[in-house]
Amino acid sequence: MKECPYGEKCYRKNPIHFGEFSHEHLDAIYRKGNASGDYDIPAKYSSDLIETQLKLLEKLFPKEGAKKEKQANVSGANPPVAAQSSNGSSSSGSSSTYASGSSTSQAASSSSAPKDTSKLAKKQKLNERNIRDYIPVVVEKGGMAKKLKEAAPYNMFLTAITDSKPTHSESLSVTLQEILDESLGEIESSVQINFMVDIGWLLGHYYFAGILDKPLLVLYGDESPELLSIGKFKPQVTAIGVKMPTPFATSHTKMMLLAYTDGSMRVVISTANLYEDDWHNRTQGVWISPKLPALPEDADTGAGESETGFKQDLMLYLVEYKISQLQPWIARIRKSDFSAINVFFLGSVPGGHRESTVRGHPWGHARLGALLAKHAAPINDRIPVVCQSSSIGSLGANVQAWIQQDFVNSLKRDSSPLGKLRQMPPFKMIYPSYGNVSGSHDGMLGGGCLPYGKNTNDKQPWLKEHLQQWKSSDRYRSRAMPHIKSYTRYNLEEQSVYWFVLTSANLSKAAWGCFNKNSNIQPCLRIANYEAGVLFLPRFVTGEDTFPLGNNRDGVPAFPLPYDVPLTPYSADDKPFLMDYLQG
Repeated sequence: MKECPYGEKCYRKNPIHFGEFSHEHLDAIYRKGNASGDYDIPAKYSSDLIETQLKLLEKLFPKEGAKKEKQANVSGANPPVAAQSSNGSSSSGSSSTYASGSSTSQAASSSSAPKDTSKLAKKQKLNERNIRDYIPVVVEKGGMAKKLKEAAPYNMFLTAITDSKPTHSESLSVTLQEILDESLGEIESSVQINFMVDIGWLLGHYYFAGILDKPLLVLYGDESPELLSIGKFKPQVTAIGVKMPTPFATSHTKMMLLAYTDGSMRVVISTANLYEDDWHNRTQGVWISPKLPALPEDADTGAGESETGFKQDLMLYLVEYKISQLQPWIARIRKSDFSAINVFFLGSVPGGHRESTVRGHPWGHARLGALLAKHAAPINDRIPVVCQSSSIGSLGANVQAWIQQDFVNSLKRDSSPLGKLRQMPPFKMIYPSYGNVSGSHDGMLGGGCLPYGKNTNDKQPWLKEHLQQWKSSDRYRSRAMPHIKSYTRYNLEEQSVYWFVLTSANLSKAAWGCFNKNSNIQPCLRIANYEAGVLFLPRFVTGEDTFPLGNNRDGVPAFPLPYDVPLTPYSADDKPFLMDYLQG
């Protein structure tokens, strides 16, 4: 068994992780303890955390005295099974397959599913199915429908932070279990589109949500042995790797499609990968659509569209994957009523894209610019474009090269009449400093979700003067490093937000696109990645020109920014966190 890469700093409470990785400090304490569960925990450790982890070891590797006692109390129910991968960890440190369901579904599928004799076959059985051993933040079931209703009109949440207790009860915090909560509907099938997927961790959540036996389609970007073989042992799961046209392109979208037994469905767009670390102590954003009922059988083909065209844009986006297993879902979307959605779908797909007479620019920053030009209220040029992401691409030798010429040139647009001479607005970029990360809940390991490297940073020293600290005390997340990505313009003096984007897209040419520089041909926007996000425009969400900032305005709730304003610029001594700091 491999040693956990976190060593003594391991914060995990996931039984599958402890079935895969050893922990020398825990093993030493466990060996010295007795069968009754009495341990001498050194003062340098958090006793609460260590006690929880030792209880997991007791379940996974019971001592002789405890074994006899437990054998007398074994129930007839089949417990979850943790499958150990012989190749060790994925990026999350806990790549595994949650290889059993309820006793009935296990029995029903045992004859049709092949016996697991693969590299996943080393199993450690848990003696209890305790959700709190698997999921660190557990919210009482049945309340998510009410929480979503109260989150209107924005329907935007941040994920709960394990080590920030106030977020556990914050009205705009959410867990994955809540997204799957039956109060939102009884799930009959689902799609998970994501970059990194720990299928064992995900199926653990499906198990505790009571939907482990329901059909699940997974489209993933980052390959793992477990995803390649999961269909053999879990026939209800279809996992498909998204083929990319170039080696450096990424299928980076984070989206869920949930189908309910009453014929309705729901769309969820987030910034979180589907593995434990991303839902632990990292700030993530989640937008959850209203429930989207089925249209009548005789409905017109254009029925059920939102004012924002979300339905059509989503279908066009899904078609771009060219994956046949998505066709039934595209058909379901076509037959669903999306009229309650008040945001725009904002996607990126790989390839070269030109403006058309029908849709204009279809993808990337050019699409965002077109929507802002049509629908955003006039904005003073002194109002900054504020960007925030968990990684930064190679942006060029100076701020003009791509940031101003391409990106901000799109994001500065509004519905002001053409012909007026406009200034380039200031550009600000929120990105955690070294100090932000070192003071995070997980210390330097908190920077594990910030893959910005020294080689890239050294080529763009101009960026530092635009950098802002990560601070989120109002949302209890200053120490929860941001994997969320967001883009906005707001006016502090007038306490107004003009628009806001929540997306999977980092600040990079690969995510947003880069125009060709050949003036002799029609401009072509080159995009490398699949990305997905939503655009909040006040006219469609609240019927006004701006969202309130900070406080409610005439009964309209303030827009829930994920960070504190005013922003805090880097000081002369500050430096951005670089992934190289984790590599010694």
